[in-house]
Amino acid sequence: MYNQDLYVLDGGIGKNICFTNCLAKLGKVNVMSTWPKVFTNNPNVNFSYDSQLNPLLDKTTFFNKFENIYMIQGYDPYFHRNKIHLINNFRRILNQDTNEILYNEIFYSEEEEEEIQPLLEKLESFILVQFIGSDEGSKETDFFGSRALTRQEAQEIINVINFDLKLNVVNVFSLKNHFNNTAQLDIQLDYRNYAHLIKYAKSFVAIDSSLNHMSANRFCNTKGVVLWNDENVHERFCYDKNINLFSNTPGVMRFDKNIILDSLHKNIKESK
Repeated sequence: MYNQDLYVLDGGIGKNICFTNCLAKLGKVNVMSTWPKVFTNNPNVNFSYDSQLNPLLDKTTFFNKFENIYMIQGYDPYFHRNKIHLINNFRRILNQDTNEILYNEIFYSEEEEEEIQPLLEKLESFILVQFIGSDEGSKETDFFGSRALTRQEAQEIINVINFDLKLNVVNVFSLKNHFNNTAQLDIQLDYRNYAHLIKYAKSFVAIDSSLNHMSANRFCNTKGVVLWNDENVHERFCYDKNINLFSNTPGVMRFDKNIILDSLHKNIKESK
């Protein structure tokens, strides 16, 4: 029997993935999110509503169906004033223990495990990469605050992975493929697919974005290399399982390409 509580989440996919850590201690609740597939098959979720299909305005009858409604904002004043991981801030908001290991929980059914097998057979040994985020519409990514690598450096890294390490490269989330020498897939993947694929990848290289949080799934052992433009985020969003590298130039995504590749190679060796 589920309880009639509704948790309404805001923000991007990383926030929503982090919130999964809290669900086991809430009971079988309902969730509303712009990323509803994060909560699919979660044994602690009765139903996951898509807030884009169920906008918050003019839903009086809908909301009155629930006993309690909680509007959850991870980036609250406490978060901005303290060096606290986002997961722990969610725990704090919900009066849960903040001294536990940092992890997330994304669940997959047996049917989903079967459905992904043909893709895994096609990809064989592969790496996931995500080098462009909200900067995708800009031809120039080397500016203050950017989370994207320059396209030249990203391409050079892909080339080494593909030709030297002999691994397929899956470019994640990009609206169009800006790079050469990446795996050409005949199906359209979404965020839930990528969170599933990372479980089977040799490793990953990603900017500060969703793959970082997907890798911290309790059921995923894959370690990756995560690139950050500001070391102040370390306590807020990083996971110790990954190699976290910080820009040589504050606020701008500039790295020694060889350090990125050496870190990636270390993770691949450890995964064997």
